[in-house]
Amino acid sequence: MLPHQDVVAEVMDLPDGPEIGAFFDFDGTVISGYSATAFIQEQIRRGTLSVRELVELVGAMAAFGMGNMGFSAMMIATSQFLRGIREDSYINFGRELFESHIARLIYPESRALVQAHLKKGHTVAIISSATPYQVEPAAQDLGIDKVLCTRLEVDEKGNFTGAVIQPTCFGQGKVTAADSLAEQYGVDLDKSFFYSDSDDDI
Repeated sequence: MLPHQDVVAEVMDLPDGPEIGAFFDFDGTVISGYSATAFIQEQIRRGTLSVRELVELVGAMAAFGMGNMGFSAMMIATSQFLRGIREDSYINFGRELFESHIARLIYPESRALVQAHLKKGHTVAIISSATPYQVEPAAQDLGIDKVLCTRLEVDEKGNFTGAVIQPTCFGQGKVTAADSLAEQYGVDLDKSFFYSDSDDDI
C-alpha cells in the first residue's frame, strides 16, 4: 500500500460532517512545483513580460528566498508589472494555463485525498500564498469551492492597481485565514488535517 493510501483509509474511517477540516497548501502540495514559474514562463513565451520586468521579478523572488525581503514586499514588487492590466484577461490567462500546463501537475495522491475528504462531507479548502489566478482553476477541477489566498487589488474599472490586499496569505496570514474559515464553518481544528510541503506552514 502506498503511503497516501494509508491516509485515505484513515480519512474514510473518520466521522462524516463539516466539523472536520481538510486544508491544503497549493504549490508543492496539490501540484508538483510552483505555479508562479509556469505563469512567468508562459508570459515570456507570449512576449508579455519585458526583460526589465523579468529581471525585477527574479530579483524580488531571489531576495525573498534569501530572507532579504518579506513575502508581502515580494508580492508588491512582483505585482507591479500587472498594473493597468484587466483582471478578467488575467483570469482567462490563468484558466488557459491550467488547461495547457498546470492540470497535469496535480498529484494523483492529492486528488485522492481531496476526494476522500469531500466524500466524507468535510470542510475542504485550499489555503495558499499564491493568487486566485493560479489556484482557482485547480480548485474548480478538484471540486473545492473554498479558496483562501493572496488577493491583488483591482480598481473600479476592473484593472489591477499593482497593490496587494493585506494581509497576504502567508505565515501568520495563512493562520488567520484558517482560523476564520474554521470559525465560519464550525470546524474543530483538533480533529482536522492540514497538508503542506513546507516548514513555513508549521
